[in-house]
Amino acid sequence: MAKEYLVVSFPRTRRVLINGQFSGTTNIILELEDGQYEVTLGPPKNFTPEKYDIDLHGTSSMNPMIVEFKVLKL
Repeated sequence: MAKEYLVVSFPRTRRVLINGQFSGTTNIILELEDGQYEVTLGPPKNFTPEKYDIDLHGTSSMNPMIVEFKVLKL
């Protein structure tokens, strides 16, 4: 399996859950195997969207996939 790269963007440092497992923090490059993943953030649930379903392939450390969560405005 090929190494792939993902950055989960959020205005604050937050734990990142990938397929339900804590796998790092926001705003840094995460290294994963290629494949399909569900990406979300740890609590509190003050972000949108709720999750991303991604197919991670074709990335590099210089050109990672970026998914962006925004602060939920109440």
